[in-house]
Parts: sequence; C-alpha cells; structure tokens
Amino acid sequence: MAVHSFHVFDRKGKTLFTKRYALKDSSSEQDNEQLSEQRKLVFGMLFSLRQIVSTLAPDTEIKDAGLHSVRTGAGTVHNYETLSGLRFALYTDNAKQGSGHAIRSSLKHIYTKLWVECVIRSPLYTASSNGVMNVSSTNFEPQLDAYLRSMPWFK
Repeated sequence: MAVHSFHVFDRKGKTLFTKRYALKDSSSEQDNEQLSEQRKLVFGMLFSLRQIVSTLAPDTEIKDAGLHSVRTGAGTVHNYETLSGLRFALYTDNAKQGSGHAIRSSLKHIYTKLWVECVIRSPLYTASSNGVMNVSSTNFEPQLDAYLRSMPWFK
C-alpha cells in the first residue's frame, strides 16, 4: 500500500506537522500549493465527518468509538484523534484491504511513543504564545520515517 502523506492537526485545524511520501514530478511551488490544499481538504473532511458520526452514534461508553477511516475511490484517510483534540491522519491508496486496524494501531503508536516522546517531552520543543509549534527542532520526523518504513504495509 502506498502512503501518500501524513498530517498532524490541532483541534482548531492548524497543521502542526505534515510530510509527503509519494512525490510526483512537479515544481516545488506547485507541490507546496497542492499540499496546502490537501491539508485543508483532509482536515475539513475529518472535522465534518466527525461531527456527523458523533451526532448519529448512540451514546455509549465505548472508549474507541469515532471516525477511524474514510475510504474513497482515490484513497483512504486513516484517522486517530486524541483526547486533547490532536488528529493524526495518514493518506494511503486503496491497494490493500483489511489493514485498517494495523494502521490505526500504528497511528496510536505514533502519538503515544513518537509524538509524546519526541515533541512534547523534548527540551528543544517550545510552544510559543501564538500557538506556533516548532516540530522541526525535535527528533520527530526521522523517528516517524524510520517507524513508517518498518511497517509491512508501507511502500
């Protein structure tokens, strides 16, 4: 399964981190424009569908209820949302069926082991008063790359 991109959003929709894996031959300006548009569309879709799911779902005490993935003709967006409102989204193609649970577990691992350890607990990480998170000064991106490339479903 080809992984196209990985995004981390805060609860307000601000992109905290993004990484594109399946790059096409295009200009840097055009690529940045497409990535910016993709981020907006992915967050908007996840936000809207999450609202619909929470409205339609019965009131239960299921800990892991919610929106896990959205499959379209072009690809699948796998979603993991934390209690603090962070959203981890992995956009893949539809090549392999039945790997949703494995990808969801991977997204949870990325949050609990990589994001918390490399970003939140990093002495190099500082959250400024205007809400800007400087993830680039941490070890998160190399750790994320190594982890995703070690997954059997990653191409």
